Amino acid sequence: MATRKKTDIRPSINTNRYQALFTPGYDWFSSLSLIIMFSLLLGTLLLPNIQRAPLGNKLTSNTTYSMNVTDCPGYTLGSLQESVIGLTAQLSLAGPACNAFGLDISDLTIEVTYQSQSTLHVKIYDTANQQFTIPESVIERPAAPTTSYTGSSDLVFNYDATPFAFWITRRSDPDAMPLFDTRVSSLPPTPIPPFNASDPSTAFDGFPLVFEDQYLQLASALPYGTNIYGLGEVIASSGFRRDIGTDGGVGTIQTHWSRDVADPIDQNMYGSHPIYLEHRYNATTGKASSSGVLLLGYGTDQTSLISPLIVFQRRGFRYLPANT
Repeated sequence: MATRKKTDIRPSINTNRYQALFTPGYDWFSSLSLIIMFSLLLGTLLLPNIQRAPLGNKLTSNTTYSMNVTDCPGYTLGSLQESVIGLTAQLSLAGPACNAFGLDISDLTIEVTYQSQSTLHVKIYDTANQQFTIPESVIERPAAPTTSYTGSSDLVFNYDATPFAFWITRRSDPDAMPLFDTRVSSLPPTPIPPFNASDPSTAFDGFPLVFEDQYLQLASALPYGTNIYGLGEVIASSGFRRDIGTDGGVGTIQTHWSRDVADPIDQNMYGSHPIYLEHRYNATTGKASSSGVLLLGYGTDQTSLISPLIVFQRRGFRYLPANT
């Protein structure tokens, strides 16, 4: 297995697909170390096999999907080019397409950019650029860095080439558990039964990187019993600290889809603010630290929290005729 280390990174900011932004911040208390912001930006999915039917007819599809990611092969990292601000590489499907909830996209591009000493941006997108991206006129992106931070950022981008996976660590605390870690070896074994017994879709049958025209999936390991805040807009029954499935909790499934509804408990509502803050305490060193993850994109996002992991999923949408 080819393994390589790269320091802090953040890809050029052309929105969409998977983007990851890390930002160390300031001291909160004397015991709190740098805050880091991690943002994932996933693009809206195109549905080339879904046809818009006349009013009154049903949408049709000519493809049968497996509805299971167990056999999804993940990706292999190919050609790679480094620059003074990061790297760009190609990802190729590592085996036969699984077509779990859509058609697997064979060729992806990953861009990693060190945006500053405190920000890291990782973006994974379809090389053919067939997915919708949010225009910068809607959400402005930070300008490309004019200074190289690859050797000075507190963030370190690490990756395995086969199967492709990445994890983010702190330069100032390299032995600590990564802030974000997509390696299958770091994730709990599967299958995992539904943590909502009444909803079979809350089961997990695998954690490969899945990038399809109607479905995206990315999972990261978390410290057991960590503290997660955010993932709004929602009024959570667990309070500010989200239920991560420990201390008698059942975990959290948070849908990021704005709807015009009052103030329901544990349901999505007016706004979509898919960002979370994680607070960790290291009992060995007596230090606490915080990091954040932002999901930015257009589509139906779902975040599942069940210690010791967090799973991001994006499902494609269908264009429906008016008045349906």
